[in-house]
Amino acid sequence: MALVYRTGRDLSITVNSVTYNNVCQSATLSVEPNVVTGETIGQRYRKHIDRTATLTMDITQDWGSTSPNSIAKILADAYLTAPDTSLAFSMACGGVTISGKVFPAMPEMGGSATDVLTTTVALEVDLTGANTLTIA
Repeated sequence: MALVYRTGRDLSITVNSVTYNNVCQSATLSVEPNVVTGETIGQRYRKHIDRTATLTMDITQDWGSTSPNSIAKILADAYLTAPDTSLAFSMACGGVTISGKVFPAMPEMGGSATDVLTTTVALEVDLTGANTLTIA
């Protein structure tokens, strides 16, 4: 099988059923294990308890955009009205899609006079109850 190099332009990011490829400069999904290790006289042990995950996106502050719907406004509205209700997301690259749910966060607003306004949002992945990450 040939080695295929991917770039960020191969990514596709969808939040709350809307694709945001044109306002998202980067997207990274990081998953960290919660592992307990210990040692007894007889042996060392390691137990994987669960995991935490974060979807971090660098986005254009698209406040007021209607095509696609503003990701900044959708996240802000969701955070201000239902911060404990997770939103569906999917991230695709090279024929592989990871999907799950994320809790909303309030994006920053503002910046320098001559710059395109951007911000970074870190969204906690909802791994409560039956929620999980799926890879297809």
